[in-house]
Amino acid sequence: MINPSTVPHLADFFKLIRQLSYPNLSLAIMVLNPGPTTVHAVRQHVERARFALPVKIYVKTYDNEVMSFVATPGKETVYELQPLRRAAIARARTFLLQSALTTDNDYTLWLDPLLTSVPSTLVQDLIHVDQDIVVPNTMIKRDGNEWGHDKRNWQETELSTSLAKDVAEDFIFMEGWVEFTTHRFLMIDMVTVDMQPLQKVPLDGIGSTCILTKANVHREGINYPAFPFKHQIDTEGFAKAAIAAGYSVYGLPAYKIYHSGLADNALMEEVDDV
Repeated sequence: MINPSTVPHLADFFKLIRQLSYPNLSLAIMVLNPGPTTVHAVRQHVERARFALPVKIYVKTYDNEVMSFVATPGKETVYELQPLRRAAIARARTFLLQSALTTDNDYTLWLDPLLTSVPSTLVQDLIHVDQDIVVPNTMIKRDGNEWGHDKRNWQETELSTSLAKDVAEDFIFMEGWVEFTTHRFLMIDMVTVDMQPLQKVPLDGIGSTCILTKANVHREGINYPAFPFKHQIDTEGFAKAAIAAGYSVYGLPAYKIYHSGLADNALMEEVDDV
């Protein structure tokens, strides 16, 4: 998914996609709440990229004033708006899946348009792990240092699980915010010096910067909930729903990809067919 604020980054992002070495890829792009020239700008970037793969562009505009408001750029840093904002994005994700997923697709791969570096073998590597849902570890490089970016990849702890007993059924835990400490074990903190890149760990929640999913998980009805499911929504709710349905969800702490660190409001889906 793309919104007006991410359009300036598309040239670099499309270069990143072009260097992926996996064959038989197709690309589905949703433009979310576009401005007057957003769709035209996206099409121009697609034409300049000269992809050797099928590309489809979809447009989603929210008519509801509240949903349209929370999905606009600038609202991603307001804690109180996050449940509504994430609900809007979850609906857009599911809409894109329903529109773009075909019977030829064996996997879906979601990639954040603000990613700056991924291995060319990203798709092959994640497929090799052979789990229903797999996520790498998304980091940021700044001034020679490396920092964790995607804090929504996590495992529950005894303390985090106990918190759910003291909140309303529709309360949504938002990970990575100073306003509320969840006491979860984040994947960005799981890396050890002797850990191998494809060494996997089970996760209870996943973030949105990069997700490889076997397409049958979606075909069986497990999508991105826009409503609280076990106190989670969107990608974290997706992980919870998948686990409840018996699917496996794993992360790769030592397999690192890199993000610009800029605030991002929307995402892009790449559909991988074999």
